[in-house]
Amino acid sequence: TIIADMPDGMVGKAPTPAANHLFDVRDDPVLLEKARSDTFHKMVMQLQYLSQRGRPDLRTAVSFLCKRTSAPDEDDYKKLTRAMKYLQSTTYLKLTLESDGSGIIRWWVDASYAVHPDMKGHTGGTMTMGKGSVYSTAGGQKLVARSSTESELIDVHDVMPQISWTGYFLKAQGLEVVESILYQDNMSSMLLEKNGRRSSTKRTRHINIRYFFVADRVASNEVKIEYCPTGEMLADFFTKPLQGHLFYKFCSEIMNLEDPVTKDTKQGSKEPANPGLKEPQDPRSVLKFKTLEEFEDIKDIKMTGDRGAISDCTSIQDRGA
Repeated sequence: TIIADMPDGMVGKAPTPAANHLFDVRDDPVLLEKARSDTFHKMVMQLQYLSQRGRPDLRTAVSFLCKRTSAPDEDDYKKLTRAMKYLQSTTYLKLTLESDGSGIIRWWVDASYAVHPDMKGHTGGTMTMGKGSVYSTAGGQKLVARSSTESELIDVHDVMPQISWTGYFLKAQGLEVVESILYQDNMSSMLLEKNGRRSSTKRTRHINIRYFFVADRVASNEVKIEYCPTGEMLADFFTKPLQGHLFYKFCSEIMNLEDPVTKDTKQGSKEPANPGLKEPQDPRSVLKFKTLEEFEDIKDIKMTGDRGAISDCTSIQDRGA
């Protein structure tokens, strides 16, 4: 396995997959020698497979590391080490999927504006049919946006083919799809996506018209755009390396983690049946521990995050827009 085969220098624990400086790149990096570069490439590909199949909580960190495989440097190796330490800390986590039977496909799509060294944004998206992330995506944008509104338009354009395909696929399997709802937190981009050129101004006329094909999808009732407060935007998890409370809150929603529940084992002892991610009582305390022993003391504190994110997302019409 990836943990069993990792170098000894990666042994340890970390509270999150990546630090705040995940997207930072030095102007004068120290490149890895070939042997360590090959190890880096192999492990990143293993993490990519894992993040796509059962650990979407690794997706943001892995999306950046995948861009660094051609010429990795010492900083990239340290970022990989951080992800591996987090994986060692959370081997008990499981992605659990549940359908609510409503026939509604819910999507959250968001973007971070100009976060990469080349001033390009980062797209994030996730989909659920009840609880747990059935599909998630994270990756750098291919165009340089001139505003956060334009960056949000680019991310919807990038994810829209998957939104359409998912609806077509489920219908082809004989399942009823009542509607596909796309949640966003940028009102300006929502108006552009709903109305196309009718909501365009001099500041947005330079945006290529191909991004307004979203308005056609809305007009044909293929997707419905609704407003979601920024604090409840699940896709934010895939656009930047979150820390503390927000990381634990969104990770629990995306992975569909429950509070620890004990069950009797064959030996008569008790163990977590479906453990959730454990958050330090004070999110800032993850920055205070200096040894693994100190981390062990705080990591078993029960998480107390709000699990009502979905219910707080309401339509733009309901908000009077």
